[in-house]
Amino acid sequence: MSPPDGRDLTEGELRILRIIQAHYGPQNSAEDAFLAGDGKTVLLVKSRDGSGSLMVNLTDLATWCADGTITSDEELRRRWLRIEGT
Repeated sequence: MSPPDGRDLTEGELRILRIIQAHYGPQNSAEDAFLAGDGKTVLLVKSRDGSGSLMVNLTDLATWCADGTITSDEELRRRWLRIEGT
């Protein structure tokens, strides 16, 4: 799965994307991700009804999960992805 810039998403970025897709829907894809000015991959998450929901920096979230800054999937979902009750 590759964003339009041609760089494949890392495993960590793909993991975050899969969580987003499970909650917000498959309309959020790697092809919708883009590189921000700092070279990090960003996704504008769309709700199932197609409305904009939030902007997610996949690169930072993946890094923070890997280094322990984000300590659990529950914290990732609730605090960073605005997913309640999972």
